[in-house]
Amino acid sequence: MENLKNTINQKILVFIPSYGDAVELPNLIHSIRKLGNNYVPLFIDDGSIIPITIKFDKILSVRLPENFGLGVCTHIAFDYALRHNYDVVVRIDSDGQHQVEDIPKLIQELGLSGANLVVGERINHYKSKNLSGYTRGVLKFYFNLVARALTKGTAPKDVNSGFFAADHKTIVTLSNRCFERFPEPEIYISACRSGLKLSSIMIKQKPRTDGKTTLSLISAMRMFFGFNVFAFNELLRRKKL
Repeated sequence: MENLKNTINQKILVFIPSYGDAVELPNLIHSIRKLGNNYVPLFIDDGSIIPITIKFDKILSVRLPENFGLGVCTHIAFDYALRHNYDVVVRIDSDGQHQVEDIPKLIQELGLSGANLVVGERINHYKSKNLSGYTRGVLKFYFNLVARALTKGTAPKDVNSGFFAADHKTIVTLSNRCFERFPEPEIYISACRSGLKLSSIMIKQKPRTDGKTTLSLISAMRMFFGFNVFAFNELLRRKKL
């Protein structure tokens, strides 16, 4: 009960990375603000071809000059949280697939479980029946398999989920790591191998309402190569206690 009470007074940064996904943003930001004054949205426009305009007063926003990827967006959020003394960082996607009402559940799980990082594991996945969809499915299966092996089974079962809440210790620990364009598996593996405690909640992912996936066949090949380089380096790196 004490842990649950403490979460009410936490300062929570909710960062929303976006590359061209703008339709859902007004509802998303409005819903986040309704959670309470301690939930502060940070919008990061990751170099969208057409700059995204946010029509909200006093909204934290960053516009990157080009598309650097989710790894850079994550570091921006972590650095801002550290500089301005936030207790928790939450990531939620801008395309409408994650439900804002699940954010307090992530925060609550941090308090109840004593975890440093809580992941929203999807109980449903929307798959497209084409080459791109098949490629994403193979990558997800491979990443999950390698992640479980590298962490001795402590990584979440859904290492590709972009919906998570990280406490201050996680932010400090991971702020010095270098993450790639699609950093989710790297974040969770690094957290596990750094001695942080992970937990998860089950979430229902909604169909994408805006934009399209940035994971093309070419980017999937780059993602596969980059992940294997990361995994090899992790094998060489001694686990931090």
